[in-house]
Amino acid sequence: MRTTRLRAAGSLGLLAVVGLVPLGYHLRSLAAMSDPAAIVTGALVPVACSALVVAATVPIARSPLSPRHTLRVTAWSALGAATLGAVALLFVTYETSQGPAPSGPVVVIAGAASVGSVFGLAFGVTDAEQRRAQAEVERANAQLTVLNRVLRHNIRNAMTVVRGRVRLLAARGDADAEHVAVVEENVDRLLAVSEHARHIDAVTGPDGADEEVAAVVDLVEVVEGVIERLRAEHPDAAFDAPVAEACRVRAHPLTEVVASEVIENAVVHNEGGATRVSVSVRLIDGDAALRVADDGPGIPAETVETIRRGYETAMRHADGLGLWLVRWVVDRSDAALAFESTAEGQVVEVRFERVAETAGVPAGDEGDAPVGAGGKGDVEGGKGGTVA
Repeated sequence: MRTTRLRAAGSLGLLAVVGLVPLGYHLRSLAAMSDPAAIVTGALVPVACSALVVAATVPIARSPLSPRHTLRVTAWSALGAATLGAVALLFVTYETSQGPAPSGPVVVIAGAASVGSVFGLAFGVTDAEQRRAQAEVERANAQLTVLNRVLRHNIRNAMTVVRGRVRLLAARGDADAEHVAVVEENVDRLLAVSEHARHIDAVTGPDGADEEVAAVVDLVEVVEGVIERLRAEHPDAAFDAPVAEACRVRAHPLTEVVASEVIENAVVHNEGGATRVSVSVRLIDGDAALRVADDGPGIPAETVETIRRGYETAMRHADGLGLWLVRWVVDRSDAALAFESTAEGQVVEVRFERVAETAGVPAGDEGDAPVGAGGKGDVEGGKGGTVA
């Protein structure tokens, strides 16, 4: 603490010197001046500039700027003084070479340096504030990364143990089956949240946010793998799989998660009788479009609007992380996401940039016109239903 205070005092002292040295010279020069114009331009303006630099040490001392940032302010102020002083020196040298030397050349150079110190001070304060804000953001991101990892790890481990014990109780038959089912359902939901958080961190975290999307994904292969898994998990649901053989698109490596979320959401939130989900991959306007249509109640318009807006409020928010994960992976893929509620149910469409290698991909017909009217990353509204 003592070292920090000494460094702060030292950096402020250096900034004060940048203003005090020319200030003393201008005050001495002022006593020898008689011409009013020379007094204003050669003394009063430079005096005001130098005094401003000295006075700036007070608010800087009270600000949250660290000694390192204050040193940057001092360096910028000194650089501004040196730059304008050098320009004035060149001007005086040129004028002297062309004829009689201008009167008071040192006054001109010192005055220019004083004005330059103010410009440097303003730039330095702005630069220091931006660097401090950036450092705080980086520190907050690091803290959130640790918090995210610890919470996901603890939730996953604890809920895995709880789910194992609940299944043991169910197998022994000495527990109420309804209560066991409710506990197991909520454990699965918490585990799903933990898995969503892991995927979101891979997309938006420090290691994934700046990563260039260069993966080439076979969209048909991804969709068929998701449908095969969901058929095993939901034997009562009927799926219409894509007829295409292959469709390679440029997308984020987690595109499989997008397909899984939108297809599974159509299954688990259909509260009717037999669930039927139609999944197709088609070419629309040169892009590859994954379309998922179901006969369920659809996604609430408020939820779709929240996802489109990109942030939540206390009154408008999504019910989980699933659609947020879809939105962010789609954004990182430079793709387009759209929703539409029809008389038959809900339609979700994700359009990707197509790579040349395709086989058997049908072109979109009139019924497969692009959902919504937005551009890349746009989300169009729907109504009713629930979101994972």
